[in-house]
Amino acid sequence: MSEITDIEVTPIAVPVASEASGSSYTKAQRGTMVVTVRTSDGVIGRTYSGDVTDSSPEKAKRLVKFIEDEIRPRVVGRPLLSLEAIWEDLFVRSSQFFVYQPEDRLLYIHALGAVDIALWDAVGKTLDTPLYKLWGGYRDSLPIIAIGGYYEDGKTRTDLVDEMEEYRQMGLAGVKLKVGGRSVSEDLERLAAVRDAMGEEFIIACDANQGYSIEEAVEFGSAAREYDIEWFEEPVVWYDQYDGMREVRRRANVPVTAGQSESTATACRRLIEAEAVDVINLDASIAGGPTAWRKVAATADLHNVEMAHHEEPHVSMHLLSSIPNGRYAECFHPDVDPVWHRLVTNLPRIADGLLHLPDGPGLGIELDEGFIEEFTVHEFQ
Repeated sequence: MSEITDIEVTPIAVPVASEASGSSYTKAQRGTMVVTVRTSDGVIGRTYSGDVTDSSPEKAKRLVKFIEDEIRPRVVGRPLLSLEAIWEDLFVRSSQFFVYQPEDRLLYIHALGAVDIALWDAVGKTLDTPLYKLWGGYRDSLPIIAIGGYYEDGKTRTDLVDEMEEYRQMGLAGVKLKVGGRSVSEDLERLAAVRDAMGEEFIIACDANQGYSIEEAVEFGSAAREYDIEWFEEPVVWYDQYDGMREVRRRANVPVTAGQSESTATACRRLIEAEAVDVINLDASIAGGPTAWRKVAATADLHNVEMAHHEEPHVSMHLLSSIPNGRYAECFHPDVDPVWHRLVTNLPRIADGLLHLPDGPGLGIELDEGFIEEFTVHEFQ
């Protein structure tokens, strides 16, 4: 049986052509980790994972340390096909980070998720099967939308519509529009401009990134129904999350999405039990990997809750295409995310709003070695 012989991690940071500002953050670069798993059969599992270092590059050093010092020694030498046992052994070690160390706990789970993805890529390559087929093969294509409409000084409604037209030219089905960073009335004007210009077939979801109070979110969500939005994501401030999202669902009568800010499957279970969400967009890259994400997807399906995925289309396309309750993959404009558009040398085909799954085994992607070398952050290794 194939054994895991090594795990390597390389942090990279890439300048972006356009800063991205939502209601609660600004990204001035694109940071991620390239994780490589090697096996005794010569199979190499590989992925890039996460965006936590986009706005906090200093966290890369701690992520690398967790993989090299905490995870690698406990994984090397184990059978590749014992992923569930490996994951559980690693996950329980998160208990070493007490209540006063929440950031270290989150970063450790992020590191676990990155390794889990690379391990699954190795499994898919060992079995010569794309991961979406290995996980269920429900479909071989799915809609893909852009994360866009970011706030910029001097950005006009015309500029916003031009951005949406560019997404259409890229073959995308629609947009997840940033809201919550301006007044409710201004955000509604931005939403109206997009809907009026792009027509009824263009998918529009709205993402407040926890930028509104409950009353503001109810006001926005109620008015946004007129524009046929797919969902209202993270509508309320974090400290009112559970009760607040339930209130928005009840009073605004609009589908609510959350989960990208969670790091565990149990936290997503609480979202479901609280009747706070219609869609969960857990990010496998930062929340324990596909092993954890698939547990949430199964639980959600049993409760008639749908699944999305925060960013990371190279992973999300497989997860969402493997299940009956999967929604849309998400990507960025190349100016915002050069990693997806330049690190991956064989991007899957996108046309008429659909992303078509690759035929290659595992994740089905190849990474550009020159790109990795150029943007490696050596001081964090």
